Parts: sequence; structure tokens; C-alpha cells
Amino acid sequence: MVKSKRTEILKAKARVFAKHVLKLAQHLRKKKGAILSAQFLRSGTSVGANLAEGRYTYTRGNYISKHSIALAEAGEALYWIELFIDGGFIKPNSEFASIHSECSEIIALLEKVVSYARQRKAKEEREAAVLRPQRQRRRFDAEEPQPPATSAQGL
Repeated sequence: MVKSKRTEILKAKARVFAKHVLKLAQHLRKKKGAILSAQFLRSGTSVGANLAEGRYTYTRGNYISKHSIALAEAGEALYWIELFIDGGFIKPNSEFASIHSECSEIIALLEKVVSYARQRKAKEEREAAVLRPQRQRRRFDAEEPQPPATSAQGL
């Protein structure tokens, strides 16, 4: 699909976010949060993986699907981050304090990208629907069958 400035920024932010997710997951394992950190690691790193996969899709529908999955995974990662903050695993003044805002920024960007892609897809489908009947009419007009010839002798 087409690269835009927004998707390039999103890709870079997702990569930095994934690095922070890896560090936080290591930190959580030390604090006896191995099970939660494993799920957080999967959802947090899945954001960038789905963006990378969506970048090389063949159709706008697949592009939207991959970016929607990335959005859902970012939402799940945000849930885990908030749970870690509430549970005291992440202190407000620690090196991991900014991960919440990073994830929120990624979610906001993904919402815009997915919304724009859906609007473009809907517009393309409407335009295709308008053109489709015109093409069919032309084809049928050209191929309209002639009525059979009647003979006056048979009557």
C-alpha cells in the first residue's frame, strides 16, 4: 500500500514502543510478574509486527485488517500498562513512566490511519458501484438479441 508520513511516524513509534515493552517485560519478570509480563510482551510487540505485515498487503481490505489488529493489540497493551501502574509494578517516576503516553499516542495514530483507510475504501467502492452499471448497460445494449424473423407464408 501507499506510504504516508503518518504511517512512517507510526512505524517508528511502534518500534521504540516495542523496545520499551521488552525492557518492561524483563523488569516485571524480576518482580514475580512473569505470567502478566508474557501476555503484555505478546500484545506490545504485536503492534509493530502487524504494522509491518500490513505495509506489504495487496488490498486495502487487508491493510485495514492488519492495522485494526495492531490497534486492538495496542489497546490490550494499554490495559496491561494501566494494570501494572495500578498494581504498583510501575512507579510514576520510574524509567517506564512514559510507556503509557507512548502507547496512547500509538493508539491515537492508529485510529486516524484506520479511519482514513476505511473512508478511502468506502469511497472507492461507491465510485466502482457507480461505474459498474454503466459498463453493464453498454455491454447489454451491444448484445441485445434481435427478434426472430417471421415468415408470412407460414400464417
